Amino acid sequence: MAEPTISKLRIYPIKSLGHLELTEAEIGTFSFTNDRIFAMIDAQGAVMNGKRDWRVNLLQTEYKLTEGTVILSKKGGNDKIEFELKANNPKLNEYLSECFDTELTLIENTEGQLMDIPKASSITVVSQASLEALQKDMHQFTLENIRSRFRSNIELSGVDAYWEEALYNEPGYGIRFEIGDVTMIGISPRARCNVPPQDPLTGEMDHNFVKHMIASREKDKYATAKLMMYGKAAYFLAINVFVPASEAGKTIRVGDKIDIIGPVQLSM
Repeated sequence: MAEPTISKLRIYPIKSLGHLELTEAEIGTFSFTNDRIFAMIDAQGAVMNGKRDWRVNLLQTEYKLTEGTVILSKKGGNDKIEFELKANNPKLNEYLSECFDTELTLIENTEGQLMDIPKASSITVVSQASLEALQKDMHQFTLENIRSRFRSNIELSGVDAYWEEALYNEPGYGIRFEIGDVTMIGISPRARCNVPPQDPLTGEMDHNFVKHMIASREKDKYATAKLMMYGKAAYFLAINVFVPASEAGKTIRVGDKIDIIGPVQLSM
């Protein structure tokens, strides 16, 4: 019998840059505390991300959140520079602007508004077995390489590939589940963009990645049929999750198990 258990927790304090691995994560406003609370924007207010510039993959991050700092370095370089991690830090803005050859400013929002799908889906869930299934079919990549392409928050062990798709329903309905005393609602499969085809180490674009991923996903006919309720091709991985405001301040941990409660009509 499947026993879905949290095996990894990751947050991404600066949107589109590196992750921070956690053993426990606090629920903030519709998302994990400190997840995607900073973003780089240009003079027109557009966000700098992997969809726009592959060079986000060349910037390495080391977070010291308790000290309020981040250490940045360029992959392949030896220089590590520590910055105070705050909005409108002139030195940090200058460094980021130089990295991307355009004027950038770091902004902050702790209300979940910097997510790709603000409020409605600020946490994503995937199983290790799903990542392994893709890695088996695209064996030129390591498991960590595959994992880094999809940037999920919660990873599960103890289940088969694509088990997490039990956590969503047909459009308009979600699946309520609990992790410890935290209630979440799975709302849909996560449609992917042009970021996963980029190598997370080099930024190199693999123009066959999408085709190979869809072919891998279509081996599971049941999962494919379910995905087709949300799109024309099986270019999905991970589950979009809604976290009610009532859950703020609660904590989930590596080793916690998932209990499915049942379907619920969505009203978001």
